[in-house]
Amino acid sequence: MVEQWYVSHVFMKPETFHKERDRVLVDVVKPTVEALEAKKLIQTFHFLFEPNFEILFRVRLADGAKLEDVRSLVDEKLETIGDICSKIDHDEDYRGEGDPAADWSFGIEGWIQTQKFLEYGSRTTLLMREVKMQRKPLTAGRLNSQFNMGKLIHCFLNQHGLDANGEARFHIDRFCERTLIAWGYFDVLDRLKKVEEKLDQQEGPKPSQQKQ
Repeated sequence: MVEQWYVSHVFMKPETFHKERDRVLVDVVKPTVEALEAKKLIQTFHFLFEPNFEILFRVRLADGAKLEDVRSLVDEKLETIGDICSKIDHDEDYRGEGDPAADWSFGIEGWIQTQKFLEYGSRTTLLMREVKMQRKPLTAGRLNSQFNMGKLIHCFLNQHGLDANGEARFHIDRFCERTLIAWGYFDVLDRLKKVEEKLDQQEGPKPSQQKQ
C-alpha cells in the first residue's frame, strides 16, 4: 500500500527560533498529535529540525483516514503560531523513504524500523522539553540521571556492540564530518566537481580517449 503523509514545513522567524521552538513543540506539535491520535487519523509522526529555522513535521495517515480531516486539524493548530513564523508550507506528495530502488532509501524493513525510531525520538524530545520547561515533574523524566541524550545515545551505540573506544572513535568521526558540513566543505567539493565536469564537456575527449 502506498504511504500517505501530510508534511508541514514550519519556517520560524530567525529572531524567534531559539526562544520559541520548545514552546512550538510542546504547545502545538504535541497537542496536534494527541488530537490526531484521539481520532485515529494517523499511524505515526515525527519532527526534525532542518536548516533555515525550519521545523519539519510529518504525520502518516492511518488506513482509511481522510486527508482533508488531517489537513484541517493540522492547519488549524499551526495557524496559532503564525506570528512567530515567516511562512508555513505543506506537502502532500511525500511517500516515505522505504523504496529499495530509490537512491535515497532506508530499504523496506529499514524504513519500518526508522519510522518507529523517529517517532520515539520525537516523543522522547517532547518529554524532555516538558520536564525542562517544568510542565512535568522531574520524576517524569530524570534528566539529571538516566533520561538524557548522552545516556540514550550511549545505549544505542552499545547495542551495536561498540565499547568505550568504539564510541569514542564514532564521536570523533561524526565530529569531523559534522564540522566539515557546517563549514560547507562538501558543498564546495560538489561545486568543484560540477565545474570540472563542465570543463571536460567543453574541452571534448582527451587525446588518450580518442580512437587511434
